[in-house]
Amino acid sequence: MAALNADVPPDPRGDSSTSRGPTAMDDDLALYSAEDVLAVTTLQEEAVRTVPAIGASFNRAQMIALGARTVADVLDVVPGVSVSRDVQGFHRTAIRGLRNDAEVLFLLDGHRLNNFFDGKALMNLPVENLERIEVIRGPGSAIYGAGAFLGVVNLVTNHADGVRGAVTTGGIPRDDGRLALTTDGHLSAAHSTGDLRLFADLDLWSQDGDSLVIDHDALDAEAVDQGLRNVEDPAGHTRDGRFLVNAGAGLSYGLDSAGRLGVSARYLTEQRDALVGLFDTVGEDSELSWDVLLADLTWDRPLSDGGQVRARLGFDQQSTDRRFQLTPRDFRTGTGVDQRFPDGLQEETSVTVRTVSASVDADLALAKENHLTLGLIAEQQSLSKYAYTTNYTLDGRLRPSPAAPEGLVDLTELADGAASRRLILGVSAQDQWTVLSALTLTFGLRVDAIQLPNVDAAGTLDGRKTVVRVNPRVGLVIAASDALVLKALYGRAFRPPTPQELVERIPDTDYNQGRFEGNPLLQPATVDTFELGADLVQAAGDTRVRVRGNAFLQNFASPITPVDTSGNIVPLRNRELGVRVYGVEAEARLEASKRAAAWVNASLSRAQDLELPGQSRLLTDVPQARFNAGVSMPLGDWVNLDVVVRSGAERRNNSRSTLELIRRYEIPAYSLITAQLRSEPLLEHFEVTLYAQNLFDHDLRDDVPRPDRVPGLLPREGVSGYLTLRAFY
Repeated sequence: MAALNADVPPDPRGDSSTSRGPTAMDDDLALYSAEDVLAVTTLQEEAVRTVPAIGASFNRAQMIALGARTVADVLDVVPGVSVSRDVQGFHRTAIRGLRNDAEVLFLLDGHRLNNFFDGKALMNLPVENLERIEVIRGPGSAIYGAGAFLGVVNLVTNHADGVRGAVTTGGIPRDDGRLALTTDGHLSAAHSTGDLRLFADLDLWSQDGDSLVIDHDALDAEAVDQGLRNVEDPAGHTRDGRFLVNAGAGLSYGLDSAGRLGVSARYLTEQRDALVGLFDTVGEDSELSWDVLLADLTWDRPLSDGGQVRARLGFDQQSTDRRFQLTPRDFRTGTGVDQRFPDGLQEETSVTVRTVSASVDADLALAKENHLTLGLIAEQQSLSKYAYTTNYTLDGRLRPSPAAPEGLVDLTELADGAASRRLILGVSAQDQWTVLSALTLTFGLRVDAIQLPNVDAAGTLDGRKTVVRVNPRVGLVIAASDALVLKALYGRAFRPPTPQELVERIPDTDYNQGRFEGNPLLQPATVDTFELGADLVQAAGDTRVRVRGNAFLQNFASPITPVDTSGNIVPLRNRELGVRVYGVEAEARLEASKRAAAWVNASLSRAQDLELPGQSRLLTDVPQARFNAGVSMPLGDWVNLDVVVRSGAERRNNSRSTLELIRRYEIPAYSLITAQLRSEPLLEHFEVTLYAQNLFDHDLRDDVPRPDRVPGLLPREGVSGYLTLRAFY
């Protein structure tokens, strides 16, 4: 998948009539930035308006104009996409009304960022190191196999020749009058000499984070009764400290007619606080760490017919260590000496996962009108370490040192590793056929054979089984005119349960009630998606206008969904009758010059759980309506003003069970404004930006797993201000 990294090869179809060739409209678009490109859809760079998918692409200049500092800032302005946070501090991406960590595939230069164990991804990286962010809304399993379910986000690092640096400093004013300082720095360089190409980059991020009041949690009565706080005192405060390092380097060498050989490696490490805690209590002393190593060896070679062949060997390793404080310091579970916990009750989960992959794919020009892409991939995923320890026994007594709870089974050894090792073999084919100059058909198919645990009639793991999934894709793209492009698309995707969803168990104690645990009986989920889209571009003098719109219908079979039905420890399960999602998305962009532009997008979706009566089917825990807008304008010759507005509709509790009906919450609609002053290049090598996020300090909140115990929900960061200096040579 060489085309997914920054060294994207030229499209071998450029000299073929498979693409319609440049038109007067294409020339107009090239003047500014209205024609964005995607590589994530077909493994080759193509214009967003003509790819057989519903996508969005943000280049470097657009990310800067958004005032975006992180990937989450960019994703939150994509139509149909919203980003929230959970009580543990993870950023969660919802697409078209549904939110599940394991169902949005994140790629960084072709590497999966999603953790094999739980599906979470270390995705909220600084954007200073990125050349482009690509987003596909809808299934991607015909290209990427398992996990490309709700959508795909591709992060492409910047390997352009030159030296680039940036420093940002600023922060959030806290209620106590102090400034929660944030500082991040970026340095990267790339150089080509002859057949040799080198690159290296480094991002450092350090933040104190906001500290917002959590008035109540599940231990209100116990904390007051034990004298740990007064009745008028809050349960605690959010903690959002973070330290991140993102370092990468690589080289490639041209072998003349033998192609180009490349090697690269990247290391990510993050240490941070939990925003609130594990589940329903404030744990201000919680600590979370995440280490990621990505390495690959690539080879690509042009073919004589204008095609290309690529091969890749990859190795990924992720290690996470998450220690959560479940109660305040000096909490007591009884009157005994060994029932006092000076550091509070704590639990810690340490996980290491590894992935080894090998892939070969080829682009073949069968004819001037026909382009075929073939792919073969083998991937071995493994859970090499799982350690769950607590500082308390099941009867609530202090351990001399943290240890595994009584009866806990090592997940790496269950059924001889049936749940901890997963082999995936996939073969794919995609054909793009230009039937007429204005009509292109895309037929794609990927077949995956994937190893999953087998269970007997009693639900006990007893070995492995091989599951075969077929994921087709069909696209019809009609260029009705130079200005108007129409699309009709269909795709299927699947995703197997994660090891955490299958087999992780939780100790049955008073402090874990309401949490979810694994279920070996879970089945893979599938989705069938139907989409209709249109893209219109008009030019009038120096002004360019682009309008896009699409409608979609998605039918999910056996989705894996956490629904609390008892208030105790609840096994996950499939929703047997499925979920249906439908809606519309639209966006428009006007560009009057290279410095003056305005844009707007909106989305409306309805997600329904078909297992419920008609009056209770609607899923409302993520915004079902979103509206975003922005404007950039020059203020004289040297300064630009950028303003971005992000709006979301009201969110409410779902109604899938009696407990969800009882635990009601309502999050009001919100509008957040980002404004910045941005200089033109100074002395040809420098830029300065001064900007504010959440300019009017709107009280934004996110949902929590137990709104009955944390009724104030999850407060998000308030107004913040930053100054950035960029240099480039």
